[in-house]
Amino acid sequence: MGATVTNVKRHRGIAGQFSITADAQYEGEEPRRIEFVGSTYGGPVVMILGDVQTFVTDPGRFGEFGPDWVRRFLEAAG
Repeated sequence: MGATVTNVKRHRGIAGQFSITADAQYEGEEPRRIEFVGSTYGGPVVMILGDVQTFVTDPGRFGEFGPDWVRRFLEAAG
């Protein structure tokens, strides 16, 4: 089962880059703030959780990067 996702917000960046933060809570865990950084031009998406930064493998499988992308990604992960 995926996460319960709340408080999804888009934050402006520069040169087409922007980030999205969301609070995600998986069953039996405390909620966490997760940030994703991507671009309006496509390309890689980076997930940031605390001090750890990880490239998302094949981000296109969740559609176009944006708030709905974040919801689909977090709800699929489990």
